[in-house]
Amino acid sequence: MGDQLTRWLHSRHAKAYTSLAKPEAKQIAKWSGIPMEPQESAMCLGCHATAAEAEPWERDETFSIQQGVQCEMCHGPGSEYMAEDVMMDREAAMNAGLRMPAKEHCLNCHAEKGSHRMVLGPRTFDLDRAWQDIAHPTPPNWDCQKLQPPAPPVTQEPGHAYTGVAVCAECHAGVAFGYQYSKWQASRHADAYASLGTAKARQMAAAAGVRGDPRTSVQCLKCHATAYHKPAAEVLDTYAVHEGVSCEACHGAGSGHADEAATKQGSETLAVHLPKTTEQTCAGCHADAHGKPFNYATALAAIAHPKVPPEITVEPRYKKPLNLALSLDGRELYTTCESAYSVIVVDTATRRKVAEIPVGGQPMDVTFSPDGRRAFVSNRLDDSLSVIDAAQRHVVATIPVGDEPHGVLTDRTGKHLYVLNTATEDISVIDTAALKEVKRLAAGRGPWSLALSPDGARICVTNMYSRFVAPRMPSISEVTIIDTERALVDDRPTLPAANLLQGVAWHPSGRFALVTLLRTKNVVPMTRISQGWTITNGLGIVWPDGRTDQVLLDEPGLYFPDPTAVAITPDGRLALVTSATGDRVAVVDVAKLIGLVESASEDDRRQVLPNHLGKASEFVVAHIPTLRSPRDIVITPDSKTAYLANALDDSISVIDVAGLKLGERIDLGGPQELTQVRRGELLFHDAKITFRRQFSCHSCHPDGHVDGITYNTEPDGIGVDPVDNRTLRGILDTAPFKWNGKNPSFSRQCGPRLSAFFTRLAPFTPEELAALDLYICTIPRPPNRYRPVGAPLTEAQRRGKAIFGRTRANDGQMIPVENRCVTCHFPPLYTDRRKHDVGTKMKYDTISEFDVPHLNNIYDSAPYLHNGAAPTLEEIWTVFNPDDTHGVTNDMTKDQLNDLIEYLKTL
Repeated sequence: MGDQLTRWLHSRHAKAYTSLAKPEAKQIAKWSGIPMEPQESAMCLGCHATAAEAEPWERDETFSIQQGVQCEMCHGPGSEYMAEDVMMDREAAMNAGLRMPAKEHCLNCHAEKGSHRMVLGPRTFDLDRAWQDIAHPTPPNWDCQKLQPPAPPVTQEPGHAYTGVAVCAECHAGVAFGYQYSKWQASRHADAYASLGTAKARQMAAAAGVRGDPRTSVQCLKCHATAYHKPAAEVLDTYAVHEGVSCEACHGAGSGHADEAATKQGSETLAVHLPKTTEQTCAGCHADAHGKPFNYATALAAIAHPKVPPEITVEPRYKKPLNLALSLDGRELYTTCESAYSVIVVDTATRRKVAEIPVGGQPMDVTFSPDGRRAFVSNRLDDSLSVIDAAQRHVVATIPVGDEPHGVLTDRTGKHLYVLNTATEDISVIDTAALKEVKRLAAGRGPWSLALSPDGARICVTNMYSRFVAPRMPSISEVTIIDTERALVDDRPTLPAANLLQGVAWHPSGRFALVTLLRTKNVVPMTRISQGWTITNGLGIVWPDGRTDQVLLDEPGLYFPDPTAVAITPDGRLALVTSATGDRVAVVDVAKLIGLVESASEDDRRQVLPNHLGKASEFVVAHIPTLRSPRDIVITPDSKTAYLANALDDSISVIDVAGLKLGERIDLGGPQELTQVRRGELLFHDAKITFRRQFSCHSCHPDGHVDGITYNTEPDGIGVDPVDNRTLRGILDTAPFKWNGKNPSFSRQCGPRLSAFFTRLAPFTPEELAALDLYICTIPRPPNRYRPVGAPLTEAQRRGKAIFGRTRANDGQMIPVENRCVTCHFPPLYTDRRKHDVGTKMKYDTISEFDVPHLNNIYDSAPYLHNGAAPTLEEIWTVFNPDDTHGVTNDMTKDQLNDLIEYLKTL
């Protein structure tokens, strides 16, 4: 058959899984936003292994993902066409699932990926050359006779059996064993049998007096395959001759060792010892083999496979303090450190770090119980809540909550704890005695922070994202009010034309609460940046009766970008507001602020104050410069001191409230080295990049994600081509960028074009641009909440997967290849990275072809379509696909559409 197996065994495709064990693979995963081992990542395995997206039931017991990119990766699963009578009939085989890929299908995996280029350097993929290199045509005079090696020799004496390398790999493949299987697979030992299928091997065999194919000669197989080397009691079905010289060739038949290892408990030592290898072990095959000299020491070093993981360059791990909480007695200050996965404890008397408590992944917020005995920490990456014993300073319990939790707070009695689940847009209510969730409350979109009213009766919750609004309509953001006695949502006041509500604080009188906000003018063209009128920043005032007011903190020439937190002094005189990308704190005279609002007419309160750039000068009494990226602020009960979490300085600042000046810096022990990634992060969170310093990259992509709104960007034309904001999580390998697909790289996306149309300042220097690009690459995509790694699909998800990959409509008609879901959205990125017209051109669009978005974590980035017209996945097809141009969906039942969406959420 043209030695097709041998050709594959010698190809880089066969080593694709193995390559994921290299240190370079770990670096590539990092730049792809993948926070896990490459050999365990569906994203990496999608191109480096076959059937990575398949469920266990879709894999035959003989299948191994460790075989890399093998036949079925390109030709489709073979169970239905592998029978000889089917395989010999091309039409029957094709009907049974056999695929004959075209040359361009190679680009599904081989299109250049930015992460690979960053680590491996520029590499040109010559498609024509690659197509020739992997060519494996069947010769005209093909013969379907199976190659039949002789049976391996066995002994009648009791002993162990050969199991085959796949059994060894069950333990020796991962990082715990130093990727020993992958080291073997990358060696020439693994190619030993394949080498017998070459023309050179046939010549050498003939010269040695071997007749026929070397792969059927015991004389050759004794050194080129495992089970022929030394007789064993038995050769199990799990052994395959084409695995070449594998573990058992040197270490002896391993069935006893494997059986005992399967029942091993913890670090228990195995009693069945494998024979030790010596120089004589190797000499049995290598001494004077084919006249080649053999140096044992050199050869041993080449195949060494100790139980040691490969060394990789580890980036310094910063702290990134985000939120603060003072202990009940005021003696200790807790801060969550997102990057360090910890909570740091600061002694407020000595103003020194005294402890660091490991918690879950990406801790966000922290609060104390009313008695001060426990602290509660939300962990965004883990969807969990850590319960800390404050006296012992360690985690005593972990409680599962909703997706991407942020704000946490107890009621006054401490009976209930409220956890804001940003991604699932709900609020977990925790019984603090039982330490379990008792109910969920519906929040607004992206609940973020919360504050308890002075009388303890209400909790005010801010929400990051606007409610869904009609296209070309201003945002409407919600504040959610919780009745603590009933643990129910009591009211949902709105703030029109506002978004990114984050910080919140009650005035000690209980008359109102203050919330931080942005007013993004996204429904008009971005032509007013020079006038300071694209993104303005301010405060909202929430009154008990549900009324709301808004004022700006911006002044002409002195903007206040990205307000993230607000705290009011216990005496009620001042409010301190942080500017996370302006690196300062605004000091608000509360009486003047309220007086200004209450003295204004209703029309001025509705139309003028929310948009007036000069009014802040009437109530902002001071600006206090801070260290980098102040994200949270707390004030001591005596109103004299405030503490500030400087996220990108790994420190806490002390503010003298009476003197309105910055005081001592408390070092949290982060690394002193300033890496290129950190430089990029600083640029991303710095409003100095924009004219009048009015916004930053973070303003539209908070924490590297989305702000949930649609923009009318000037480069696409005035008043036309509105575009939905897209997430930066794991975006690197999905180039080109922009909905029109015009930007092939981050450098193009964030370079001079950004300067000309968005920031209106000098563009980044080449060094700055490289650092910014590098930081964006590191923004990780969170784990999928609808299908954890390795979890089976639910019945609904499984049905949805069948619909996603279907080739025929419900009436049996064949769906054209170009209109099938998987044609444009194939794994692992679920995008072909090209532009297509799927019939979604709308009234204000000047183009009809749009870049195909990736579908990873698609559930977490509403609204959808290029212009954000679809608030839900369902509406993509029920409202915006009337002519079946975006997949064939009009024939689907409601149940089928539900199943499809359930599957999409697993990607």
